[in-house]
Amino acid sequence: MSGPAAILQQFGETAGMPGLRFDARGQAVFRTGPGRLLGLEQADREVLVYAALPVRYDSGDWLRRACKRAHHSRLGDWPVQPALREYEGTPHLLALVRMDEREFTEPRLRQALEYLSQWLDALGADT
Repeated sequence: MSGPAAILQQFGETAGMPGLRFDARGQAVFRTGPGRLLGLEQADREVLVYAALPVRYDSGDWLRRACKRAHHSRLGDWPVQPALREYEGTPHLLALVRMDEREFTEPRLRQALEYLSQWLDALGADT
């Protein structure tokens, strides 16, 4: 095991989630806090890292506000792409960043997840 898979496993062990791995589709999703999801997906020479918040009502409004926030923060270190995705029958707002596989390290993964969680928290505080 090497590259992103090894880094994800190392992250999981450090975070108290031994056995955290990408599934057959190249995805790893885990739950934190009340309803918050964190996830990773392997793509062509990059890893998508995201935090997701359940938005049971007004998902379109949440996405609009997230797009506006992403537009105003696009020049930062972590350009965020907002999206909607359904998990277990509930719509979730995703805040996603793309990381080149060559830059994907365990400390960088932690930084990305922390940034995305704070980004979603700030979006919720804007309501």
